[in-house]
Amino acid sequence: MKKLIVMFLLCVSMQAGAATLEGITLEDEVQLGNTKLALNGAGVRSIVFFKMYAVGLYLTEKKSQTTAAVFADTRPKRIALHVLVGEGDLERFLGGFRKGMEKNHDAAQLTVLRERMTAFDKLFDNHNTVKRADVIAFDWVPAEGTRVSLNGVELGRIAGEDFYHALLKIWLGDKPVSDDLKTVLLGS
Repeated sequence: MKKLIVMFLLCVSMQAGAATLEGITLEDEVQLGNTKLALNGAGVRSIVFFKMYAVGLYLTEKKSQTTAAVFADTRPKRIALHVLVGEGDLERFLGGFRKGMEKNHDAAQLTVLRERMTAFDKLFDNHNTVKRADVIAFDWVPAEGTRVSLNGVELGRIAGEDFYHALLKIWLGDKPVSDDLKTVLLGS
């Protein structure tokens, strides 16, 4: 019952223009270069009793309701994570990303991604902690790759659409971090 109420409130808040989750507002639209992206869905990632981050999936067209449609769309996209914890170890977040990627790929796929996963981790070398309201964004920019930013400052880029798909699979894969979170990100 609680999940239904949360999902209802989320849908109502998204219809009002922006989603507000745990005091964090996720804008209904964001600009990525020359492309306007619409909030497709948003939710909160919790681990046990700890609310880790609010996450929003932004696409060029609102309300993609299937994983296949999201992965087939080669246009710009964004996953934005709004940190909810007080002050936390960034390594914990990176470890969660690695674990999510590993759960959704077999050994051969991970071998292909391994070098870029290491490069991804190195993007955060100058940052040890994250705090409430920090925003980590993963943008897919065609012909440029995955652009990673922290609080609007670009940390670097990782080549290959397959790498961006690997990131998306953390939340939208066959073994997502949360089935409920996957459902709301897909706009259902």
